[in-house]
Amino acid sequence: MKHYIDITLLPSDDIGVHFLWSKVMMQVHLALVEIQDSNRQVPVAVSFPNYKESVNKIPAFIGNKLRLLSVDKADLERLDIHKWLSRLADYVHIKHIAEVPPTVLVYENFNRRRKSGSPDKHIRRRMKRHNETLEQASDYFKNYTMKAEDRALPFIQMKSLESNNDFHLSIVRKEVEQGAKEVMFNTYGLNCDASLPKF
Repeated sequence: MKHYIDITLLPSDDIGVHFLWSKVMMQVHLALVEIQDSNRQVPVAVSFPNYKESVNKIPAFIGNKLRLLSVDKADLERLDIHKWLSRLADYVHIKHIAEVPPTVLVYENFNRRRKSGSPDKHIRRRMKRHNETLEQASDYFKNYTMKAEDRALPFIQMKSLESNNDFHLSIVRKEVEQGAKEVMFNTYGLNCDASLPKF
């Protein structure tokens, strides 16, 4: 990755940071969909420079900054993120395209983790899929608990444009070695094989 754009979220008294993340990430997703190739892949990655993991019962937090990265400056220009975030202009600060510092020594990866889910979610799904009553579905999941590592991850509340269902875009971060090959990303800007510069 050689070029990037930083987007800082500016929550206010009337709009909280979590609500703002939902709106910003939905617009970024739509922008990435517009530039996807025939394999539904894009040349632009997302990273979260202020990502904080859960420590000593302090909840994890995705931060207040989104970074868009690409190998080619032209891909960020084609994305035209200013256009996509124009309705949120009072709540975001978008910097100009810049070059990734050549002195980067640490690399990281951001990817989506599909959580095991809350018991209520599984009960509702079972009721629909198996035509069961609330009591039957609840009985099926009576010993179910959500995994602790899933509860600890930060997430962005999203809405599927295909099914119109709400879902949590849970983001997991890990440090990785510098990758030798270039990879493409999904329409959320994520790929588990990517190595993104941390700075």
